[in-house]
Amino acid sequence: MRRHRLLPLCALLGILFAGLLPRLDAQDAQDSADLVLLIDGSENVGPENFPFVRDLVMRIIQHLDVGRDTVRVALALYSANPEIKFYLNNYESRSSVLEAVKSLTYSGGDESNLGAGLEEVAENLLSQSAGGRAEEGVPQMLVVISAGPSTDDTGLGDRALKRAGVITSAVAIGDSATADLEAIATDKSFVLSAPHFRALASVGDQLLPYILGVAQRTIIVQTEVTEALTAGKRDVIFLIDNTMGANVIGAVRGFIKRFVDSVPIGPDEVQVGAVQFSNVPQLAMDLNTYRTKDEIVSGLTHITQKQGQIVNAGAALDFVRLNMLRPEKGSRIEQGIPQIIMLMTGRKSSDSVVKPVRELQKMGVLTLAGGFKAADEGELKQIAFAETTAYMLKDIRGLRSKSNEMINTLSTLAGMMVTEVPTEPVVEITTVQTQKVIRDIVFLVDGSNYIGSNNFPYVRDFIINVVNQLDIRPDRVRIGLLQFAESPRIEFYLNSFSNRQDVVDRISQLRLTGGSVLNTGAAMDYALKNMFLPSAGSRKRQRVQQVLVLITGGPAQDELKTVADNLALGGILTFTVSSGQADDNLLKSVAFVPDLAYHETRFSELPAIAEVIMPKLITVVGDTETVEGAERDVAFLIDGTDNVRADFNYIRDFIIKIIEPLDIGIDKVRISVVQHSERPTPSFYLNTYQTKDEVIRAVNGMTLAGGRSLNTGSALRFMKDTILSERHGSRAAQAVPQFLIVLAGGRSRDSVKESAGALKTGGVVPFGVGVKDADPKQIEAISHNPSFAFNVKEFSELSTIPQKLNNYVSLPKEELTLVLQQVQSNAVKRDIVFLLDGSDNTRDGFPEIKRFVKSIVESLSISENQDRVSVVQFADNPEVNFDLYSHKAKNEMINAIDNLRHKGGRHLNIGKALQYVRHSVFTSSTGSRRLEGVPQILILLSTKPSTDNVRSSAFALKEHDIVSVGVGVGEAKLSELEMIAFKSGFTYKVTDFSQLPSIQAQLVSTLNINKDTEETMTGISDLVGKNSTFEYLK
Repeated sequence: MRRHRLLPLCALLGILFAGLLPRLDAQDAQDSADLVLLIDGSENVGPENFPFVRDLVMRIIQHLDVGRDTVRVALALYSANPEIKFYLNNYESRSSVLEAVKSLTYSGGDESNLGAGLEEVAENLLSQSAGGRAEEGVPQMLVVISAGPSTDDTGLGDRALKRAGVITSAVAIGDSATADLEAIATDKSFVLSAPHFRALASVGDQLLPYILGVAQRTIIVQTEVTEALTAGKRDVIFLIDNTMGANVIGAVRGFIKRFVDSVPIGPDEVQVGAVQFSNVPQLAMDLNTYRTKDEIVSGLTHITQKQGQIVNAGAALDFVRLNMLRPEKGSRIEQGIPQIIMLMTGRKSSDSVVKPVRELQKMGVLTLAGGFKAADEGELKQIAFAETTAYMLKDIRGLRSKSNEMINTLSTLAGMMVTEVPTEPVVEITTVQTQKVIRDIVFLVDGSNYIGSNNFPYVRDFIINVVNQLDIRPDRVRIGLLQFAESPRIEFYLNSFSNRQDVVDRISQLRLTGGSVLNTGAAMDYALKNMFLPSAGSRKRQRVQQVLVLITGGPAQDELKTVADNLALGGILTFTVSSGQADDNLLKSVAFVPDLAYHETRFSELPAIAEVIMPKLITVVGDTETVEGAERDVAFLIDGTDNVRADFNYIRDFIIKIIEPLDIGIDKVRISVVQHSERPTPSFYLNTYQTKDEVIRAVNGMTLAGGRSLNTGSALRFMKDTILSERHGSRAAQAVPQFLIVLAGGRSRDSVKESAGALKTGGVVPFGVGVKDADPKQIEAISHNPSFAFNVKEFSELSTIPQKLNNYVSLPKEELTLVLQQVQSNAVKRDIVFLLDGSDNTRDGFPEIKRFVKSIVESLSISENQDRVSVVQFADNPEVNFDLYSHKAKNEMINAIDNLRHKGGRHLNIGKALQYVRHSVFTSSTGSRRLEGVPQILILLSTKPSTDNVRSSAFALKEHDIVSVGVGVGEAKLSELEMIAFKSGFTYKVTDFSQLPSIQAQLVSTLNINKDTEETMTGISDLVGKNSTFEYLK
């Protein structure tokens, strides 16, 4: 297929010089200009050379008549991402601009994305709201200072600037930057060179005449932009996955807008259509719905995140083929105009894309695909007509780096792809990347009428989706399957098939057995006794993990708990997958641990669970045999109060059942036991005993310490500082895993959160076990994560926990790390910036402000991979106390807040402070994860009306999806706070500082940072996206 290139975009018709270049002292002759300085802040410059660049900028500005009606100046740095330092309307005097330049610091970065910098200038620095005066006829000029080649494409930004009539000049330091700068400059003569950084001073004298010439109108540039594409006419349809999240969908909208801006739009030019899809497709716009760029851009605002877990990309592609590629819908396929589909998705499709893609290719349609997050790269390549048009983007950052390439491809593709209809049967081969996994997996499938023949295909598809992600062969993963209703029936054994295709073929042939009686317990027992045997292909004796996956859609009509315990004792790891009338709560007790139970309301959602279940299906272990050679330190903190005296034998048995499978020894597993009531009482330390027999004798010989109540918080501090110390046998310094098992039969009188948090951030993995009157919330707060918390009603039920708990304690170090990383990656994340009034007005109330901030931070999960926090004070000017990168542990952050010193200042420039945090705090270089889709949250606290205008800065925050919350004290202006707040209801007002604690709980709830319930962990990420429909969870 031929590929076409863009014709040259800019034809320079003339540069007219009226007389000689002006003299440097001719300031009184200046008229006006908007000057933007775009400076390379990457490693091309380096920290040692940045002062030379800064001096060049100051030399230029010193000779300019800076003012509201004369020369306005803006400045931005670029590296991996552009960073605006100030706008055209920020400063109205030469001295104030010089002060701002003096404060510039080197940002650094491996990448030098000049293209992104040019786009930022075109989009955000020259507009009327940013201080630009193009509409008043004021010339606009860009000066680029660069020390190396661009690491991204500069075409899109360059074209936008040329369309806007911006005059571009440049300074190249060294030789490597010259080619890129000559390509973007208004003319090659506008590019000046310095052989090295020390020569920049003389370049300033050469550059000034160009700037002054533009300002005085002695340099006039007329440009004619011709954006002719050799393959200009085309119909482009975007297919957008609804489920990708508000941030990603917002980025996709922005990408489509950039494409629309870069091509000629109209019935005889480029037409654009769009479809959103999850399990079903939904039309957003036909090819002939909108006829102009403005109409299309306006229509894009209706493309927002919608609920859905299943993605049927095949059905969406069929929808386009059957409903949109028709003349009455605007398609010009019959006229031979190129038809292009670009599919953007965030996960693997639950239906097949092979046939829909083949049908489109027969029609000559060109298909492209872009994937985010959990999208399957192999599937993207199946969808795309060529591998080079399948883009695995992963996240918003990936879309930004690839967007120019993708837009150029969409703009230049031409022709039709026609495939011959095969005369021989087509064999479809799908290559799946798998990691080395060795398991025996048996599926126990409900074949009763509760599932029924209509829903049974969804069950088959779920199993096939799982199998397709596994490496099926005798020495890797083996698969067996039974079907059951009133009685079980073996479909095939673990050793029946030796490759994936044979297993898939057999599953595809499964037919429902039928029946109205569902004896699930009997079927599980039958599987235990007949499938996990050497003769049936089980490799249990070779220590291969045995797995049972129960799939059911109805209520069990026999007893399950006992047989579930027998499976666990037999070293078999049980997962449950259910829908329909199945008892979700009961199945959580059947699964090896509750978080291995998966339930969906509709059977049609079962195929998608394959993707969710896979990480644990291939990593979690449940073997009860002794784990040899695994070093670990395991400490028990047990309830020693008088309340458990009658049940102390159960506690001793609980400990013994956990340690029996462990390989205890001074160089292997070490054990310690501590009782606690009002105070902790050690029974023995980690280095007290060296053999399993000694430890078991010591546990059996323990007597109750006694006491009236529990102070678990102080006992946890004792465990961290004393028991898990090197002096008492801990090997944490040698990177030996540290486990703590806490058992309580009542509620702690003191707080457990802070001491539990210190253990977790100190590298200890705590488990919580609650019995009788224990507070489940305290048990969960103690535990490393909710799945590491266990609660039972009676001490006699403790026997159900050791095997489940030992599943984690016995994990090899590498697999433990994997499990903990999985939990961490699923944890809620947010970047939170406190913008605090530091004016003279808050001097007396500053201690109350610090206490207020600390109370909110206490509710967060502070770590590098979860919540990050920054604090900024402002008055006349903003000042960062610490940024989002500074503190990775909660105790460090609390200390930093305690040490905050009041800033002081007479004025309160809120608008300036809002602009500052957007450009200098919510940035990648200071720790922001905005480009990764992490919610960005600003909490503003002020005590009086702003002395500058806040409107444009507040609007810019919303445009950048920063969720702002306003807190007003005393004379703060409520209408001003509401203008700044992200949405109504995100403002709070109190009369004085002493009342701040009264809004703390509401604020925490508003930001969904209360971790007491699962539901509160999802709300903020659903809010972001300027065109989203807000659905706020309370």
